[in-house]
Amino acid sequence: MSAKKVNFGKKPEALQPVDLEQWVSDRESVVSQPEQAQPEKMKRLTLDIPESLHKAIKRQAVDAGVTMADLLRDLLEQHYGTKQ
Repeated sequence: MSAKKVNFGKKPEALQPVDLEQWVSDRESVVSQPEQAQPEKMKRLTLDIPESLHKAIKRQAVDAGVTMADLLRDLLEQHYGTKQ
């Protein structure tokens, strides 16, 4: 019996805190903020790579302070197209 695979997208960005004094004095300017566009649907890619390459990618991601997935997404985006 195989396990069901679940797709976890990128971690959502934190919401900006609301200034309560401004909200009370000018509620419309705070409440009527435009909605952000829905993020593009994510697809999973499984790829076998040599251990040495995995370590090099992991080291670069740690040095840059990002996840391996974010680092590789950025590299693929630079090579294959622009974000929509």
